[in-house]
Amino acid sequence: MKIKFLTLFITLLSSSLLFSQGVNSRAITAKELRLEYHVNPKGIDVLKPRFSWVLSGEGRGRAQTSYRILVSSSQKALDKNEGDVWDSGKTASNNTNQIVYNGISLTSNRTYFWKVKVWDESSAESNWSQTAHWSMGLLKFSNWKGLFISHDVGYDKTDKYNSLYLPPARYLRKSFTPAKKVKKATVYTTALGLYELRLNGSKVGDDYFAPGWTDYNKRLYYQTYDITESINQGENVIGAVIADGWYAGYIGYGLLVRLDKVREYYGVNPSFMGQIHLEYQDGTTEIIATDRSWKSSQGAIREADILMGEVYDATMENTGWDAPGYNDVSWKKPKVYTYPNGELQVHPGGLVKNTERIRPLKITEPEPGTYVFDMGKNIAGIAELKVQGPKGTKIQLRFGEILKRDGNIQTGNLRLARATDTYILKGDGVEVWQPKFTYHGFQYVEVTGFPGKPDLDAITGIVLSSTVNEASTFSASNAMNNQLYENIKTTQSANFFDIPTDCPQRDERLGWLGDAQTYMRSATYNADVAPFMTKFLVDLDDAQRWYGAYPNFAPFPYSRPAQYSPAWMDAGVIIPYNMYKVYNDTRVLEYMYEGMEKFMEFQADASTDFIRPGGGNNWGDWLSVNETTSHGYVGASFYGFDAKLLAEMAEALGKKEDAAKYKTLFENIKKAFVKKYILDTGYTSEDTQTTYAFALYFDLFPEELAQKGADRLAEKIKKNGFKFSTGFLGTKHVMLVLSQYGYDDLAYKLFKQTEYPSWGYSVENGSTSIWERWNSYTKDDAENSDLNGKMNSFSHYAFGSVAEWMFLHAAGIDTEDSGYRNIIIKPAISKEMDFINGSYKSINGHISSAWNWKGNKLIMNIEIPVNTRAKVYIPTSNVFNIKEGNKAISKLSEIKILKSNSKETVLEIGSGNYVFSTKMQ
Repeated sequence: MKIKFLTLFITLLSSSLLFSQGVNSRAITAKELRLEYHVNPKGIDVLKPRFSWVLSGEGRGRAQTSYRILVSSSQKALDKNEGDVWDSGKTASNNTNQIVYNGISLTSNRTYFWKVKVWDESSAESNWSQTAHWSMGLLKFSNWKGLFISHDVGYDKTDKYNSLYLPPARYLRKSFTPAKKVKKATVYTTALGLYELRLNGSKVGDDYFAPGWTDYNKRLYYQTYDITESINQGENVIGAVIADGWYAGYIGYGLLVRLDKVREYYGVNPSFMGQIHLEYQDGTTEIIATDRSWKSSQGAIREADILMGEVYDATMENTGWDAPGYNDVSWKKPKVYTYPNGELQVHPGGLVKNTERIRPLKITEPEPGTYVFDMGKNIAGIAELKVQGPKGTKIQLRFGEILKRDGNIQTGNLRLARATDTYILKGDGVEVWQPKFTYHGFQYVEVTGFPGKPDLDAITGIVLSSTVNEASTFSASNAMNNQLYENIKTTQSANFFDIPTDCPQRDERLGWLGDAQTYMRSATYNADVAPFMTKFLVDLDDAQRWYGAYPNFAPFPYSRPAQYSPAWMDAGVIIPYNMYKVYNDTRVLEYMYEGMEKFMEFQADASTDFIRPGGGNNWGDWLSVNETTSHGYVGASFYGFDAKLLAEMAEALGKKEDAAKYKTLFENIKKAFVKKYILDTGYTSEDTQTTYAFALYFDLFPEELAQKGADRLAEKIKKNGFKFSTGFLGTKHVMLVLSQYGYDDLAYKLFKQTEYPSWGYSVENGSTSIWERWNSYTKDDAENSDLNGKMNSFSHYAFGSVAEWMFLHAAGIDTEDSGYRNIIIKPAISKEMDFINGSYKSINGHISSAWNWKGNKLIMNIEIPVNTRAKVYIPTSNVFNIKEGNKAISKLSEIKILKSNSKETVLEIGSGNYVFSTKMQ
């Protein structure tokens, strides 16, 4: 008895102490603090940055009613709850993202600290969140003290059509000794070209391909690194290796089509600029900037090109060049270059990083001395080489996505991308090397010249990407569909490489807009692409033509005749709309709005009686099968879709007159479209799968005929053997329309199909990624196995746009408004699948939706994040048969029955975990 009393006393005392310290165990708390979509970003230049956080808390129906943000100039001030930079005060709001800073003016090269507390639905106050921080970059031109410098390697003026011009990398170094004890050290760096920053023998940061690709005539990005922990009290050496990159190297298919210029679209020689800011313990400062006192030279990197590959001669290494104690007497003074035309800005997205290291599955030897490493999946990145051998041994690495019949790699589909790396040994023990300024799309690595017989440790795959696919999970009862999901994620990772490229392997790798717009919503489910797409929309806005059209790809370093195409240029409207819809981002709408209006004026000018012609170099429904949708139909339908979306975006920006104008424009386009393309029977005049998918999804069908149109689409699919006839544009819209109009079973049949053309066809034939063509390769077909297709990419994400349907319909996760504050859970439940499990980490938190059959009973598991609500659609009219856990929903006050009809019952729920079950007939 005494023991029980003592235990109770201790428990009560502990609870009392916790309460006295302000801890409420049930209070919701703020976590995952971010600024401008980044965690603790360094060197931003947004003067009014936006805050966001995610909430956690036990129980159901939890919500935020108020918040308070503190921003301080030091950690010490923040610990004292002194918001000497900004104190938002207790603000009555349930917003947890896109909250705009409203404090004093922010200053260059300063670090700011912030935290947030929230109040819940019962006005209970949380503790302060953990501290987050950010720093500002260099906000004024006067802040920059450095010069653009490089090393003069001369210039090879040979005919570049007959031989490649691949100059060596340039090396720069500067030795310095801090005058006093360093408190903080920050470095700001950029390059016209690509650079890798070095300090005291080590790489600075974990980025690749800095400073990123942009239109260098309009802007040049720079990076900020905190190097405090790497600074020595004595001698230090800062260094940089620079190469041509996108600035001066080979880009895309310019060489293939023999343009007047095949490289050097922005400039001829790469150059580097940077400066270190040393803040001493006594409060004084010093800046060490690039100038004529630096030293320059060549080194081991003899060739470096994104498309062509890299050559590294380790016998020419300047060992220790980037570390103290090196004798640089033979190095030269650097050559000074002029400032670029483009404005210096902070890269708004995320640079390329190593997201995964892959060990090969096996090694084969198709020919004596030729070793082929199978990496297990088709990635974008580089191969790290580990080798030991005599000095001067030359090892060559080539890359391929598939193998020929004889076991050698297939390189025909690389076209004029040499995609070859070469390493020459220095003969000094075990040597480990990876290239710095090139990358490849590959599953197989061919190694020749290797001394002896390599083992699996000789090659490691370094996966490179600008995004990490960790926003979602998906599994289905059909194993093929699970592999398809993995293939989609792999291909997205491979192509989200500073820009959304069409493919990572051949001589292209351009930001094709048709692919990007059709895949945009799918991308948001797989990864947090907000910063990535924010950056890409800058590229897109920069690339807009003077007459209003968005071009076929962005950035736009060169052009061929017919610069634009319907459904490609419409990315200028569709991608911003999805940024708003998914992330509640109106700032990006404001940034793009003027350009979108100009684009709509261009379309109106080109139209006759509200029908936009095909125009430009119309790609149409690229790679459709056996059915062709006219270019005019594609152009006219996307014009209507643009008007519809822009009306909604204008409304979101509070532009009431514009919203009304674009709504009227949409109605006029719809009337003209119906008159030209929709028959009284509910058929389209062209009668292809794509024509129905576009007209129905874009709301261009008359309401009274829409179901007939959907019925005709379903009929065509059935008559086609439950297979597609669509290409890049039509495929995802077919899936979305089928579920929209009650054909979930048919959508699942397409989803599970393994005959050509289908997703399953590629999986059955061994794909580990999404193919450009429905039938790129057949593992048992000798002809296809040795194909030499100029347009045959095995890593092309466009057909992966089915991911949008997988989450919107199969799992049923959608947002009623913008940003997933009011969630829709409406899964496409069908006996075609035993179960679907899906989850998505939205900007407002983790959402999950899973359903499965247990005999004739349907079970739905749902998780809704704190501070959100959801409408849940259950496919039964029998309300009294629905249970949550073991209780009838009619007896649960936290569940509201919104409606029930012959098809479904709609419930409204707050945050929390729910398990619904109902017997189905």
